Amino acid sequence: MDTPTIFVNPKSGSIKISGEVNVVDVDGNVVETKENPKICGCGLSKDKPWCDSSHGEYVKIVANHLRNARTLVKASPLFGTTPVRAREIRENELKFRIESGETLVGVKLGGALDSKRKDENMGVNIFGYLTDAMQCIEKLNVSQFIHPRAEAEIVFKTSKEISSEIHPSEILDYVSHVAAGMEIFDYRYGEVRAYSEDAIADNAGAAAFSYGAWVLAHRENLEVLTAEVFVNDEIVETAPLTAIKGNPWLAIVELSKVLVATGVKLPAGSIVFSGSATNGVHMVAGNTYRVEIANLGKVEIKAN
Repeated sequence: MDTPTIFVNPKSGSIKISGEVNVVDVDGNVVETKENPKICGCGLSKDKPWCDSSHGEYVKIVANHLRNARTLVKASPLFGTTPVRAREIRENELKFRIESGETLVGVKLGGALDSKRKDENMGVNIFGYLTDAMQCIEKLNVSQFIHPRAEAEIVFKTSKEISSEIHPSEILDYVSHVAAGMEIFDYRYGEVRAYSEDAIADNAGAAAFSYGAWVLAHRENLEVLTAEVFVNDEIVETAPLTAIKGNPWLAIVELSKVLVATGVKLPAGSIVFSGSATNGVHMVAGNTYRVEIANLGKVEIKAN
């Protein structure tokens, strides 16, 4: 028998073996011989281990599963999806939100701290979409989330469409204002750290957000500043803004690369959450959470 070759379809995840393959039992006895078999790589086949083309409904099934996780407030298992499918699931979620009457207002950056594995084709960053329905002002019902965490971030308001890679020298051409922000980060997988692909499928864990008053963007706004997170007026997290990409302005540069790589254009007037400067602080009903960034402002949320 010639040595078979294996092809893993990057979109469906199905595994095609070209050649004759012996199927053996636990004792090594040949129980069946197959020619050019396809093995399920998405986990949905009803004829495992063989592929039955159920992957054709993969995006719809996983997207609905993630929505149900939010509706039922019950953690979803990891899917171990492929990069291509992960992006399709994220886009499916955005389409669903828009068709439900929500409006896209911006994006959030995620990074290596969000995931177990770095995919060389994606780089360290992933992103999630933000809609108007995700914005919270002054209060948040944490019972609607699975494992919500408050993170301190910088928020940018764009003045130009981001449709090409931005050089560091061009950042202020694309950003008009900055603000102190709080992202409520909540993977629908619960406390489990997700693989990069699963993180993308779950919209980079974007669950809710809030931000303070806008300040005109000047490069010195963010120099030598520190982000602090308070719970009931007690400081629990502090970090220099250099914890964001080494320089928070570079979040815009990194975002432009990720958007271009995935073919997404971000309109002028959008908001961009930079990625967290601090560790996430688990949110519990009854507590008040505040992010302060000296010389930039603050934002406060009461958890109900």
